[in-house]
Amino acid sequence: MRKLTALVAGMTLAMTALPAAAGVVITQKQHVTNGANTRDAEQTISVQGNKQKMVTERHTIITDLDKGVMYVIDPTAKNYFQIEFPPKGQMAQMMAASTTAAMNFKKAATTREIAGYKCTDYDGGGQMMQGVYTVKECFSAAAPGAEEFSEFEKKMADKLKGLGGHLGSGGEIPRGVPLALDSTMKMGHMSMQGMSPEQTAKINEMMAKRPPITTSTLVEKIESKKLTDADFEVPAGFAKKDLPAGPGMGSMKMAPAAGAPAAGAPAAGAPPAAH
Repeated sequence: MRKLTALVAGMTLAMTALPAAAGVVITQKQHVTNGANTRDAEQTISVQGNKQKMVTERHTIITDLDKGVMYVIDPTAKNYFQIEFPPKGQMAQMMAASTTAAMNFKKAATTREIAGYKCTDYDGGGQMMQGVYTVKECFSAAAPGAEEFSEFEKKMADKLKGLGGHLGSGGEIPRGVPLALDSTMKMGHMSMQGMSPEQTAKINEMMAKRPPITTSTLVEKIESKKLTDADFEVPAGFAKKDLPAGPGMGSMKMAPAAGAPAAGAPAAGAPPAAH
């Protein structure tokens, strides 16, 4: 009995001595080409537990799965708006279209080494609200925070399954952290609920004349780091705004996975929205 008690006490002490689960912070470089226009940007994505934060040049987007909210923050104007998560209405339609199309990956025969970690290529593609796209994304299960990141992605995808569309009809997002993404989107296959066939045809004809949008995203640094609750909160003193409404909503950027472009798609592999 004494040996058993000592064993239990030792196990308890060992468990309490274990460090709290750390999050992962990912720094990415991105290059977007749209015809003669190009853009280079940097963004960071932090994930810990059921929370994610993406920081771009213009906005900070926080997704809290426990609270069921997404905050889109404008640091320059010191304001933000809040979205229910999973969303409803038109927002749900847009997010479902973006997310579900990004989940039909097939493993490729190639591997790479990026930021010091080996990753495996996956090919994907499909049709989103904006058009048709193809993507190659390199996932690493060996990079720091890979399991933490994968768990968040899975939980986020599970919450979005109720939005309808074709979510779940394709493949699953590969496990690991995406270290590189190369995507091409050809605009001109837009379909939106409530739009007449004539309006749809006219818009698609106009958009089909646009050159494809290509995006290349590369992880430069990835590190395991203990984050605080404050890292996933709206800064004190920021004013809350009403959620934007109308056609402009279609260009609003959602929180992406680590390999996603700065335009912000909610799941790995989704291509950028048009600018």
